[in-house]
Amino acid sequence: MSSRIGLEKRMKIHIAALCQRSLSYDEFTRRALEQERNAESGTGVMTEERPSSDQSRVAFPPHVQSLKTNPEIPGDKDVWTRRHLISNAVCCTKTEDEPKKSIRKRLAVVRAAWRQFHKTRDRDGVYGYLRAVFSLVRHYRGRRRTKRLMRRAFKFAGLLIDMNADPFAAVMCCTCEKKLDRKTISKWSRALRYAARSKKPRVRLIPFLKKRGELNGCAALYAEQFGQGKR
Repeated sequence: MSSRIGLEKRMKIHIAALCQRSLSYDEFTRRALEQERNAESGTGVMTEERPSSDQSRVAFPPHVQSLKTNPEIPGDKDVWTRRHLISNAVCCTKTEDEPKKSIRKRLAVVRAAWRQFHKTRDRDGVYGYLRAVFSLVRHYRGRRRTKRLMRRAFKFAGLLIDMNADPFAAVMCCTCEKKLDRKTISKWSRALRYAARSKKPRVRLIPFLKKRGELNGCAALYAEQFGQGKR
């Protein structure tokens, strides 16, 4: 019985450490384990009720507080139930603290960047728009949801869906309010594709493009290095 309770307490501490943001994972875990040891040795009351003036006590989120010893969950038999509880607790925290933006809202942000560029007509203003396009496509490509992004983008703009289009070109086509010609979209998309293949993660997009000949230079480099028939 004691081993089962110990395991549940460790699971509770692990979940709380993942959910909280005030301390590092290791520091939170160390303090929580120390409180559990003190409680078991009889030096104080239970962890959640122990008063503290120096903020050394760790606080568990409400949805983690509910993951206490449950006699209906056996120690080592119902592993799936335990994992399900952990998953629900972590996902609940992400949903409450960091609500996800819909694809439509993200596309609206890109369109706002386009309108800002179109309004100012600043020579370097296009880079702000292209950075928004680049970030959006990379965000969904990293999650293997590029096709979903493209379908929503064409629907967002009220255009016919073309799943054979390049994702960068598709997002530009759907956010430029029909004010870019195909030749310009093609050139800018080649520049962004070159950056997607050649830029290191920690290098910022705009300095990378400018250092390699800006949009015309990057588009030419893409055609030279990654054009048809090349890998």
